[in-house]
Amino acid sequence: MSVYPTVLGESDTLAAVVSGRSIARYGDGEFKLAAGGSGIKSQVAHPELRRRLVEILIESGDCLVGIPNIRSQTPKAEFWEPKMSFASLLRRRPYVSSFITRPDSAPWIDTPEYWAMLESLWVGHDVTLVRGSAKSFTAERLMEWGARSVTEIIPRLASNGRPQHAWEQYDELLERIGTPSRALLCLGPTATVMAVDLCAKGVHAIDLGHAGMFAKKHYLGEPMVVVEEDKSVDRVRVPA
Repeated sequence: MSVYPTVLGESDTLAAVVSGRSIARYGDGEFKLAAGGSGIKSQVAHPELRRRLVEILIESGDCLVGIPNIRSQTPKAEFWEPKMSFASLLRRRPYVSSFITRPDSAPWIDTPEYWAMLESLWVGHDVTLVRGSAKSFTAERLMEWGARSVTEIIPRLASNGRPQHAWEQYDELLERIGTPSRALLCLGPTATVMAVDLCAKGVHAIDLGHAGMFAKKHYLGEPMVVVEEDKSVDRVRVPA
């Protein structure tokens, strides 16, 4: 049985990102697709997406690769323990923590220092936001929270009216994004691959997943716990 690696801690991971490193993140959904699963709620399986997700775990250029810090003292150990089986996809190379966006899995990051570092990624900056649903960041929220300007890129909606299955629009999305100085990505497994490809073009690409959902809770003083209401915000309003 493969041994799950030790990963760089959350503080050091976020410090590296703030200093200018790009990051692609894996959660259970990305691991499932890389392992050949039939798909997840936000993304149907696709052979090329699977190939890229496997490839990036092995070689990612200058882009950091974040994986769940399963060997930490996470309170969600019962959820993450079965994911140890995904270790067979990993290699002997440095990995950083994908928990930088999950204060529910790593409650020790819920500190003023953490939030100041996270906010520094957009406060006073011109950023490009690539997102699916409104669960995480939106242009409106980032502007409210201090961004200088936000260019928002949203995939075309799927037939069910939801921003799902973005991989099918991958090339189109890359063309729309171009080469901004900084791109914040909240687009499921597609963002994992996109971070690596944008990084290769010189973009500071940051796969932030659901970090915006927890930022909302932070600003409202709510517990860092995902509730049913958080999961229900999956339709988008496309700017005119």
